[in-house]
Amino acid sequence: MRWSSLHWPEALLTALCAASLLTCHTINPDSDSTALIGGCAVLLLLLTGMVSMAALQQLRSCEMPRRVERLLNSLQKILHHPPSDWLGGTEDLFAPSSPAMSLQWTYRDGRLVNMPVSLLVEGDIISLRPGNEAPTELRGIQEEEHVILSRCDVFSHMSSPPSPLDNGRPRPHRLVQPQLFRVTKTPAVEVVQRCLELSQHRPISVIDNERFTVQSLLERGPVPLTLLLMLLLNLLRYILGAPGVGPWPVTLLQIPVNGILPLLPLTFPSLWLLVGIYGEVRVFLQMGPQPMDWWEMWKLTCRTFLTVLGGQSVSLCHTASLLHSLGSITVLCCVDKQGILSWPSPNPEKILFFSKTQINKSHEAERGKQKEKDSEENGSKETRPPCSLEMLSLSVRQAHFNNTQVQFDDMQWERHAPSLRPLGLAVQLLLCDPVVAARVLRLSDHLTHAALLRTRPPCQPVRPPWGLYQLPRILGFSPTAQDSFQQRLSMAAYTLPTIPCSGEPGMLAPPPVSMRRLPFSHLIALLAHHSHTGDLHLFSYGSADVVLGTCTEFWDGEDLQLLTDSDRKKVVDFYQRSCMAGQCVAVSFKPLLQPYEPEIDGMCVELPLSHSDETSGDISLSPLRQQVFLGLVSSQYQARPDMIRLISGLDSACIRFVYFSNEEEVRSKVFAEKMGLETGWNCHISLQSECFPLDPENIEMPERAEEDSCLLGDRGSDEVESRAMEHDGACLIEDLNRAKLPKGIENVRPHLENIDNVPLLVPLFTDCTSQTECEMVCIMQEYGEVVCCLGSSHNINNNGIFLQSDISIALEPLAPTCGQSCSDVPQRLPESRDSVSLTQISSAICGLACTVQLHHQDNSKVIKLIKQARHITAGIRKCFLFLLQCQLSLVLIQILACVCQLPPPLATSDVLFLSCFYFPMLSVSLLGKPSDSSIMKVPTGKNLRFLPKKTLRFFMLCFLVKFGLTVCIYLTCFGLVLHGFCLEINHEDEKLCYPTALLMNSTVWSPDWYGKHSDGLSLAQKVIGFLVLLYAMCTSVSHVHRSAPMWKQSPLSNHSWCAVVCTVPILNVSMAIGSQLLLNSPTSPHHFYISDIPVATWLLGIFWLIPLVFINEGIKLHEIRMRVRYQKRQKLQFDTKLGMNSPF
Repeated sequence: MRWSSLHWPEALLTALCAASLLTCHTINPDSDSTALIGGCAVLLLLLTGMVSMAALQQLRSCEMPRRVERLLNSLQKILHHPPSDWLGGTEDLFAPSSPAMSLQWTYRDGRLVNMPVSLLVEGDIISLRPGNEAPTELRGIQEEEHVILSRCDVFSHMSSPPSPLDNGRPRPHRLVQPQLFRVTKTPAVEVVQRCLELSQHRPISVIDNERFTVQSLLERGPVPLTLLLMLLLNLLRYILGAPGVGPWPVTLLQIPVNGILPLLPLTFPSLWLLVGIYGEVRVFLQMGPQPMDWWEMWKLTCRTFLTVLGGQSVSLCHTASLLHSLGSITVLCCVDKQGILSWPSPNPEKILFFSKTQINKSHEAERGKQKEKDSEENGSKETRPPCSLEMLSLSVRQAHFNNTQVQFDDMQWERHAPSLRPLGLAVQLLLCDPVVAARVLRLSDHLTHAALLRTRPPCQPVRPPWGLYQLPRILGFSPTAQDSFQQRLSMAAYTLPTIPCSGEPGMLAPPPVSMRRLPFSHLIALLAHHSHTGDLHLFSYGSADVVLGTCTEFWDGEDLQLLTDSDRKKVVDFYQRSCMAGQCVAVSFKPLLQPYEPEIDGMCVELPLSHSDETSGDISLSPLRQQVFLGLVSSQYQARPDMIRLISGLDSACIRFVYFSNEEEVRSKVFAEKMGLETGWNCHISLQSECFPLDPENIEMPERAEEDSCLLGDRGSDEVESRAMEHDGACLIEDLNRAKLPKGIENVRPHLENIDNVPLLVPLFTDCTSQTECEMVCIMQEYGEVVCCLGSSHNINNNGIFLQSDISIALEPLAPTCGQSCSDVPQRLPESRDSVSLTQISSAICGLACTVQLHHQDNSKVIKLIKQARHITAGIRKCFLFLLQCQLSLVLIQILACVCQLPPPLATSDVLFLSCFYFPMLSVSLLGKPSDSSIMKVPTGKNLRFLPKKTLRFFMLCFLVKFGLTVCIYLTCFGLVLHGFCLEINHEDEKLCYPTALLMNSTVWSPDWYGKHSDGLSLAQKVIGFLVLLYAMCTSVSHVHRSAPMWKQSPLSNHSWCAVVCTVPILNVSMAIGSQLLLNSPTSPHHFYISDIPVATWLLGIFWLIPLVFINEGIKLHEIRMRVRYQKRQKLQFDTKLGMNSPF
């Protein structure tokens, strides 16, 4: 298990070392108790490590069940103490729908409410609107019980007859009503089951992979080699009877064990767990307000630390760690648009209308002669006054955090007010009234049903343009302007598209193109009665082709003018271009002077393809004819400014932002460009498979259209061909410059394996579904990307990608508002505490797989979390890298001591204290370095399961240069101490002391370091232990700030390191004095004191600190240069735009 920091080979070897030390003491009980204490300590540390890993396993396995248990407790609390009006805070039934919010009309307590899908339960009765997807598995009720819908099936009321055409005459038909279904499967149960099953299957983090790789390398290399080498050297020394060699248990058991103890995970598992939890706490605290007082901050940190250690944290600290994932993140993907990346409703962007302005009037005189000439040439043919087709642009500004206001870019827009006011009145009557909003929504549902049922490929769903509700306000209308109008009736009309098949005779096969769903040709009309004048007014909106088909004139601000074919073509061209990138509606008006049929209220009619004389007298169409065209309004989703800042911050941090869009290419590219993403020639991939078209059925013409084309003959084929050319830009988007990128999710892996890695670099994926999003994230992870998913906490469809990503963050979306009020701020009912609880439960279910959940105003905290996580992650790497170097230096000094035929320079207790206490303290203190903003400019590496050989060679080179000479100084000082003690024992006879004693058989006369002269060896070992610690402290000076030399960033800025550096030497000296007093035998024939240590030892040991600092700083400068070079290369690769190498 890569997440575990204690492996079975290491655990077995540690147990073997403990047994060896205990055996050594058992065989030689007369020796000091160092082996006994060391064996017991090693065994205790092994048990501690195993308990730590067992606790971590328990925390990982119980983290998701505990979160589910807290969710169930919240539900039980509401069930036991239900609020008085717990449904009062649900969304309005006719509120605009949003893909980021999973809502469903449901009957609860006898009321029809807009219930979150996550709160549906088996047995609920829901009202499924026509054209909507089934939120879960459903079954019809009563006579429709045979109807079964699976999740995501589209409800299509097949029994509702389409609008039949009797000899080309339209016949009105009733609207398809919402159908009642019974829920047969609780959606939340599936979400909870998936989370419980897959919560521990996330990819191993980068830092865990690095730790596992280093541990595996130590297991396979240094540990067995060190053990084997020391066994052979000590066996050879014992056989040859080298001077100073001890008893065979010490030589063959204790000394080899001392050599490999620093490489064994004695305190490492517990240290790794505690440091990881501390880092997690530091990152988690960035989400809330932090106290300014350091003592309050320390108490808060301790409380949160204990909460995380006890498994009671609200975040997924152990299975989807904020620290591990955000500290190494390379890709942040977003799967929701409305309310997350954009404002919840599309905002009006451009208005197209006819206007007779003062400028036009000034040109009337100049055009008079030309008009007279034209009138003479055309005889009695009339010419209309000059009018211009004007276009005004609007921009969005943020009025409140969750609301926008639009305004005209042209400061002199009021000169067009006469042309715009009728348009504003029509929008206010159609969209800013609650009663009309309900009617419009039912009509739109019916049109969506017709679009899905009767068009192939299916056209776009019909959505009411709620985002236009601010238009009347900026045109000067008050919120009460519609009070004087009473709504009499409403109706809808539509026409079917006439797109021919590519296989028709005479039609050329089109080049490879990307299909785009056409807007459905429709019209929605409202008849209003003015209470003061008694006049009837018909206001209509819809697609430009249908609205223009009902219009004969247009309003120019002063008078009515006839619509010409040229005018119609300009309007249709603008409409088609606008629909490709967003939404666009045409608005018309008609004063109704003729009587109307009340039966057409709430009806829908299919309009004929061409208005003939036979249909001109149809009374069902008579109210719709001869309308006055008022203008076009295009709208688009605008990116939220805080999201644009987030994307910019991610780009500065070399984190790739990826947008998974469920829309087609053109719309997705337009919105991606608004967010600042690259949208060049090879910057987008469609995940829609070629073998799965937009509709389950093959794309072919309806039978009726085929019959018509056969009857038309050659003339019909010409008309069809011309119509195809006219609509080609609206249906098929030709992209002859398309890059050779994969089309469909199934082609991404072959492309990565055989061509290039561009699919991992593009910022935009279009035509996405939940399944293709999960698969693409999986592909990214296979190639080393660390993916963070940002999505809506109210979208139950995000559960799959939340579980697939390395870490997921649920963000509360902004709810769209229906234009029931045209005031500055849309009026919404205030939410009660009960409704908030209901919303929180829904968010908790949808975001069950997410590490944390943020409010809609907290998205700026993502950058803070990433910055803190990077800082702590870099500190952990620095901490354990320094610890590894210190441990390796302990191994190296013991190996070289055996090679030089010296007694062990460090006792078992010294090795244990240094490797398990002093070095970890020094290492952990390095985490106290203050945060540096430059950490957000450093690119992070990929999640690799191995370490590059170049990195290993560089590490070994720096280690040997940094510690090689230092280890030689250790041994020199040790040899000087032993030489001085030997001279005292042998009365300054140098022939009997080291190194001359090695050349003669002087074992008998050499000091008995393991017997009567053990005090001298023990004192020498304590001195070397102090020097080792002193050199480690000196080396740590260069590790406090790894990105700057010591003279630019003082190590004293790390207060925790300063405290440890002052504390550790005192502890070491105290422990050394205590052990000397306890272990020294009063019956020993010779006692050694600190004054017996040669002066040369102190001089060499102390003065070596000066060159050691310069060596460490020199190596650090080299490491900085290498790191900066690597980071520049990574930054250059990240900043290289995909479109820079365009061949076109």
